[in-house]
Amino acid sequence: MTKLLQLCLGIGSGLIATTHSALAAETIALRYNISTAFISVQDLETFAKTGDVSPILSIYGKVLNVEDAEKLRQLLLTPMTASPWSIQQFNNSSMGMNILTRFGNFIQTDNGENGVTALKTAINQASKLPGGLTLLGVLQKFPGETLQFDINFAVDVIRDFSQVIYEDQSIINWINQQAKTKTDNPAINNQPIQLKEAGTIQWKKETFTYQHSQLNTTSPVDVYIPQISTPTPVIVISHGLGSDRTTFTYLAEHLASHGYFVAVPEHLETSANGLANFLAGNAPPPGPEVFINRPLDITTVLNLLEEKQKKSEFPAPLLLNNVGVLGQSYGGYTALAVGGAGFNISKINQECEQSKNRQLTLNISILLQCQASSVANKGYNLRDERVQAIIAINPITSVVFGQEGMSQIEIPVLMIGGSDDYIAPAVPEQIYPFSWLTNPNKYLILLGQGTHFSFLEPGEKSVLPVPPELIGPEPELAFPYLKAISLVFFNAYIRNQTEYLPYLNAGYIQRQETSPFSLSIVNSLTQDEIKSAISQRR
Repeated sequence: MTKLLQLCLGIGSGLIATTHSALAAETIALRYNISTAFISVQDLETFAKTGDVSPILSIYGKVLNVEDAEKLRQLLLTPMTASPWSIQQFNNSSMGMNILTRFGNFIQTDNGENGVTALKTAINQASKLPGGLTLLGVLQKFPGETLQFDINFAVDVIRDFSQVIYEDQSIINWINQQAKTKTDNPAINNQPIQLKEAGTIQWKKETFTYQHSQLNTTSPVDVYIPQISTPTPVIVISHGLGSDRTTFTYLAEHLASHGYFVAVPEHLETSANGLANFLAGNAPPPGPEVFINRPLDITTVLNLLEEKQKKSEFPAPLLLNNVGVLGQSYGGYTALAVGGAGFNISKINQECEQSKNRQLTLNISILLQCQASSVANKGYNLRDERVQAIIAINPITSVVFGQEGMSQIEIPVLMIGGSDDYIAPAVPEQIYPFSWLTNPNKYLILLGQGTHFSFLEPGEKSVLPVPPELIGPEPELAFPYLKAISLVFFNAYIRNQTEYLPYLNAGYIQRQETSPFSLSIVNSLTQDEIKSAISQRR
């Protein structure tokens, strides 16, 4: 078995566990070409619980080493920490049905039909078992006598994945080569400034509440208030799905120490607490309305600050007509939306209709973006004119905005992608969308070895457990880069100190850092150049 096959099957198994799919009932039939191998679910249960390998299961000795076998045992027995109600709610949602349907294309019933209905039934029943929902429980509850697993289909999927991975790596390599020519800048190396270190300005943290624009409730917002008397620029930070207002504490404190008033709202429906409530069965899953509510949260917070300023509640006036917004993942979408990106209704409808017939995709974020289809055509204008510069980290963009939506942005934009991001992959979600921007004040940064979690400060507890392979190198080692990048960009475009722009330089930002991460920075990229990068590697 090749490493790619092991990787893809591992990802597939992880998705099955994470999204509550299943494999078989009494017997698993593995079809490959004209051959079929049968594995008893009872044998699989014995293997999972004791480690004993029956003669039938010994065929795995040819493709799995001891370490892989132990991982398979853990996968079979690890319970999903979610209530039966929340699992059923997710399975009934459009995203849940989309995922189950895709897996059902090659995990089929006795008569070879799509296994989506059987998967859904098995998952709901297995979630009620005393030990909670496990993959083994789903196997035991799968209706019928035999589960048909089409390995031919899996091989085709792996072949498609391989092509996508090959093309994406070609594009990333080409951008890295182009960026090398701009790495060294003797002029700035001879005039060092402090970008990663804390500034000298004292600040005070307070927590306010704001009225959620669409829900009959309030939400907290942390504010970091510089103790200065001069007019103060404002930055808003938008966290991602499953995070909260503490995720970017290190960045908020850094910017505040350099004289920025920083506001960090909690987006209730998609916060860590919101997801915890859903998994505990106390709330429905986040729906499509969050694509509207998140940008409106930013607007509501800015309105709150305006009201407080009228009452002279801050030590200095806030410059609320020239605001910067930084967001990560779902927060990256949020920053782009308030910055002027518009829904691309035709792209959403076309892409999401086609995706229903696709078996699998390497771009998991498409499943999330397709949720916007029910709200995108309602004529919302989410642009907030007070926002004048944005940083979008690992944003989801390709479907919800598309080329038409991204081209509507007229303010400075800095986009950051990770070379090893498997949640919102850099090529479809940041690199292509960067090429769609028409505003000349734009920057694309690729974080070598960066993942979807490289800039996130771990909370006290993780609502959704993330494998170490997806987290990548120690995130704290990437924090100094984001501190420097955000300070340079906002100084240049919020404070209008354009003399800082030469310091938006990979060589300068990385100097004196011992880190597994690397930076590549470009400020222009065309679709023709992307096509050329692919063709040169063929």
